[in-house]
Amino acid sequence: MDATHLERQTRLRHRLAEAGAAAAVIPPSGDLVYLTGLHMHLSERLALLVLPVEGEAVMVLPAFEASRVPAGLRTVPWEEDQDPVPLLVAQLPAGAARLALGERVAASEVLGIAAARPELRLVALERVTGGVRAVKQAAEVEALCAAAAATDRAYAALLREPLAGSSERAVAARLAAAMRAEGLDDTFTIVASGPNAAFPHHVSGERVIQRGDGVLFDFGGRWAGYLSDVSRTVSVGEPSARLREVHAAVAAAQEAGKAALAPGARLGDVDAAARASLAAVGLAHAFTHRLGHGLGLEIHEPPYLRGDNDQRAEAGHVVTIEPGAYLPGELGVRIEDDVLVTDDGCESLTNAPRELLVVE
Repeated sequence: MDATHLERQTRLRHRLAEAGAAAAVIPPSGDLVYLTGLHMHLSERLALLVLPVEGEAVMVLPAFEASRVPAGLRTVPWEEDQDPVPLLVAQLPAGAARLALGERVAASEVLGIAAARPELRLVALERVTGGVRAVKQAAEVEALCAAAAATDRAYAALLREPLAGSSERAVAARLAAAMRAEGLDDTFTIVASGPNAAFPHHVSGERVIQRGDGVLFDFGGRWAGYLSDVSRTVSVGEPSARLREVHAAVAAAQEAGKAALAPGARLGDVDAAARASLAAVGLAHAFTHRLGHGLGLEIHEPPYLRGDNDQRAEAGHVVTIEPGAYLPGELGVRIEDDVLVTDDGCESLTNAPRELLVVE
């Protein structure tokens, strides 16, 4: 671990103490990477970081994984024929009243802790800390900017070749290859054409893209650990009047959301601003998901832009703003950017053309 990881651990300890929690228990996740630099695959084998308010952090993990742990982080390894839960429980602070658990701690592990230490009140780490990773540091913003720029370039490369006549799956493969060529890892793609675009999380399939289709793209990848997440909608050949109308409405809703996002803004109100814009043109029913989510080491992380969120925006938050309108059996439009909250407003990190491009 380096000084950055130790400073982050100190900040989390302060938040835990303020919330009355004696320790955090953190599984393989973005939180683990953020706090230690350790990348681990989440599996059925117990691997958990115990970070107490007082005392050193310790990683309980399979013995065969122990050599991967960075220098400076104490380990408690367990063998395949051992029950690791007692080893974990032994690392929890004595006399603790409250323990904060990361969201991916397995149910069996939670039940084991509760059985061994019934006096502990188990609480969600996110609720205690408010999302310890939400405000990005300068190096994190730099990586997010690089991921965004690489994603923009990959999208531009994709659109240099015709889409008509290719299947969604084939175009998705081309887009993934373009992102890898730009240096992005862990790429993901959605290519949804024609009526398939009415499904926000459509799985790219064998439908052949035709002239007259709207095509919705949702895509991104990882640069130096940090992710991009972009959506654009294009028209293959001349767009219908309805596609033009819906695209313009979604673009206006995105601008309304961006205009509302600044330090101190209630995140639920940012969602409401975009939603009101679509409602004004009769498309409230077509916007079926939240406006956006935090972005960083994970594709979805706090803070979330949804109507019930009373959290306030802070400079350094990086979130997506991604209004959509989905008309079953007809079409779908989504426009999504990765947006940094600045000292006096916000700025988009992703800048691929947002207008309704007409492509071949």
